[in-house]
Amino acid sequence: MAQTTNAISFAGAKVEVSTDGTTWTDISGFATAVELGGGERQTGTAFTFDGDTAIIRGGKREPLEVTVRVVYTEGASDPAETVRAAYENGTDLYIRWSPKGGASGDALFTTDAAVVTTPPYPAGEAGSGDPVVIEFTALTPKVTRSTIV
Repeated sequence: MAQTTNAISFAGAKVEVSTDGTTWTDISGFATAVELGGGERQTGTAFTFDGDTAIIRGGKREPLEVTVRVVYTEGASDPAETVRAAYENGTDLYIRWSPKGGASGDALFTTDAAVVTTPPYPAGEAGSGDPVVIEFTALTPKVTRSTIV
C-alpha cells in the first residue's frame, strides 16, 4: 500500500467545552493540548486441555481520561473558570475536539458527561516568562466519533 498523503496536523484543531452537552464554547484560542488515557478493554482468557493457545474474549471498556491544557486567564467565562467551577461543584463537563479544525465533513470526538478529577488551579515558577497553563483531567465513560455536517 502506498504511503498516505492525507496526514493531519493537530496544530489547527478545534476544542470546545460544555456544561450541558448542548451549548458549546470554543476554547481553541486557549487550549494547547488534548491527551487521552485509560479506556482499555478488559479481557478474559481460558485454556482448554485440547488446545495450545488461549481462548481470548473482550469484555467492558474502562473509563477514558481526557486531559486538556489551557492557557490560564481570569475572565468570568474563560475556560479556566468554567473548569474550576465544574471541579469544585462536582458537575458535568463535556469536551469535544476536531483534529482537522471543525469544518463540515471533519471528524468530531465528543465525550459523554465527564467529571473533572484533577484540581485545575494555576501554578508556576518565579523565573519563567512562560504563560501560565493549567491542566485538567476529566473522566468519561466513552468518546463518540461523528462527522460535522
